[in-house]
Order: sequence, then C-alpha cells, then structure tokens
Amino acid sequence: MDSIDLTGIQSKILQMFNEISQEILDAFFPSTTPQSLQPTGEGLINETFLLQLQNQDRWILQRINTALFQNPKALMENFVAIACHLQASHQYPLQVIHPHPTCFGHYHFEDSNGHCWRVFPYLEDTFAPVALPSPEQAYEAAKGYGAFFKALSDFPPEQLYQPLPGFHDTVSRYISFKAILEKDPVGRLNQVTKEVQLLLKAEQYAQEVHNLIQKGILPTRVTHNDTKAGNVLLHRSNGSAAAVIDWDTVMPGTVLSDYGDMVRTFVPDRVEDAPIPGFQLRKEVWQALDTGFLETAGYQLLPAERSSLKLGAKWIVTEQALRFLTDYLAGDVYYKTKHSEHNLERACNQLELLRLLER
Repeated sequence: MDSIDLTGIQSKILQMFNEISQEILDAFFPSTTPQSLQPTGEGLINETFLLQLQNQDRWILQRINTALFQNPKALMENFVAIACHLQASHQYPLQVIHPHPTCFGHYHFEDSNGHCWRVFPYLEDTFAPVALPSPEQAYEAAKGYGAFFKALSDFPPEQLYQPLPGFHDTVSRYISFKAILEKDPVGRLNQVTKEVQLLLKAEQYAQEVHNLIQKGILPTRVTHNDTKAGNVLLHRSNGSAAAVIDWDTVMPGTVLSDYGDMVRTFVPDRVEDAPIPGFQLRKEVWQALDTGFLETAGYQLLPAERSSLKLGAKWIVTEQALRFLTDYLAGDVYYKTKHSEHNLERACNQLELLRLLER
C-alpha cells in the first residue's frame, strides 16, 4: 500500500481507546473518569493524545510504537533516569517532563490487546514551533537544546539503554540503501535515478563523520538525536524555552547530530514535505540558532566539535534524505505517508537543502 489514511488510523485508534479506556485509566488514574480525548502533535512514530479528566487535569497519553521500540520497559527506564538527572541538576533551567507512573509503580502499561501506553504531564500555555520558527523562536529553542545537552554532559552515556542501535550509523544505512537499490522491491527505482546519484555522491559526509568518531576526534556524548523544531516547547507568554520533550532517541552519540537536525528543521523556508521546489536558507534563523545553542552548550564543546558543526548539518540532511528515499523505494514501510509520493517529496526537499548547504 503506497499511502496511509491518517484520518482512518486516528479514528480506529480512538475507537480502540473507547473500548479499553477504563483499563488504561484504571492503570494510570484509578477511580477517574475521562472527559475528552483528542489526537495531538505531529510525530511520525508514536500515537499521541491529549487526555482531559473530569477534574480538568490534562495529560499527554501516548501509545508506544512497539514495532520500533521493542523494549518499552528499558525505554522508560531511560526516561526516568534522564528525568531524575535533570531534576537533580542545578544547571538545568527548564521544566522536566517526568513520566507518570501507573498504580503498580511502572512507567508503561500493556493493555489486554498488547498495546503499550505511557503518560506525561501536559504543560499548559506552551507550544512547539513546528512550522517555520522565527529567529526569536530558533534562538530560544536552541538555548533549550543546548541546556539539555549541557545538563547531561556528566551523565555516563554507557548507562543508557540504546532503543535504536545504529540510529545515526549512516554508513550502515547506506549499505541498506544499496541493497534496496539492487532489489527494487516495489518497482520505483526508475523514477528516482537522479536522486539516487545525488545520495551516492553525498555518502562522503557520512564517511567523514564516521571516521572522526572512529578516531576518537569526536567524543561520545549523551545526545537527544531528534532535535527538530517540534521537540521543544516554548512559553506562550514570552516565547522562552519551557521544556525539551520526546526522549525516545536519547542515546550515546555526537553533538553533530543534534546541531545538524536543528539546522535541518529550523533553517529552511518551508516544511520538509512541502511539494513546492525551491528551498531557501533563512540565514537569520541559522544565526539565531547558532547563538542560542552555543550560549548554553558552547563551553562543553571541544574545538574539533565546534569546527565540525556545519559538517554535522550536511551529514544529518544527507541521512534524512537517505531515510526518506530508502523508505520510498521499500514501499513506504516506516514513515506515515499521506499519498504515494510523500516520501519522495520529503527526500527531494532534503536533497535541495543539502545543495544549499554545500553552496
């Protein structure tokens, strides 16, 4: 199937929730009645809902994608460890989104249908700058990500469970990409020969970052690994950073990926799946992002990390283009899509962004 009906999926999930809602509520909120439930967020992996109880308390309820995150218990142990570390840090100025436990003391709940759920506090009067953040929003968001990075700088990376091993192992992703090229499982290869050639040429960035890591020039850090614009919350009142969210991918990594994903999602003048060609870089946003991130994280960085940040941007944009095109050639098996060309549009936009970064 080339495309997924998101409205249909949400409707089915709401129907499923209605059938088992008391089971989930009894686990997280015993003797409580729900008032409303609605889909929220723009994540491509987990299903997220805003839950309001009769006492007017609001919570974020998520169904964990266990096809991707196959060990929810270990994943949530990461969340708790990170939350406790941030709460104990005198350096961390943002709110900590600590997961809400079940009445059994666990941080996830498996329902009778085998689905895994988790609950987080809902931060009132905040928003995620998901669409074309302004320079001011980019500055505050980057300050938030920098503060997150700084506060976790003394957390031993080896103590974290790795929910997605090889998540930023772009060299291995290229191996998988070339295997897909040979198989062409859904017969789409002839439509994307230009894009394939551009990606094969860009493999140099993945190899360069890989070499820097292998030689120990880039140190292993605790990194967020998904620092898109939508994963930081800003206060509605003054626009300052309120919280860094979505810790599913917090793992050992390199700061280049966090910086690169900020550039990838903040700096372009249109969203990643816009069908209109002609990306432009918003240089004032990039400057604001640089200033904000280095203001909070800068002194933690080694000279080799600072000098490689822009390489990180080209690397992560390459990797994301690779992921989108791989999924397109595989038949859209990973990302949610709205139509048959959705992943191809995403890949083309990333390749255009890479061209601008190179120029």
